[in-house]
Amino acid sequence: IITEKEVVAMEKQPANSVASQLVISDDVIASVAMNAAKDINGVGKIVQRPKDIRSVVEIFEGALKYVEVSSNEKTYTLKIHITIKDGEKIPVVAAEVQKAVKNAVQGMTGCVVSKVNVCVADVEITEKRT
Repeated sequence: IITEKEVVAMEKQPANSVASQLVISDDVIASVAMNAAKDINGVGKIVQRPKDIRSVVEIFEGALKYVEVSSNEKTYTLKIHITIKDGEKIPVVAAEVQKAVKNAVQGMTGCVVSKVNVCVADVEITEKRT
């Protein structure tokens, strides 16, 4: 499995050579991560990641608006932004999201996930407290 960055090297191969490697885009990895996180009890929504210097230079579309994907030659690091439903224990939900995202991405893509950072952006208050 190779990253998008390695595609450039593959494109420089002679036309008659056969590439036997699989390319999985960062957007696909982000989509898998989002779907895994949505299934966790206590997660309200997956929210758009805050703007940073990288987002000024690059235009993120699709799942990459919500999940930051970075990689080196062998592993991926993911950062996902979520809201938590009212009454849920943040550390418990965040740990479940980490586990589910890591297992889903590794299971579906074969890519090694070294770290899943969960950022809790907000708590969804559903009823008024008295």
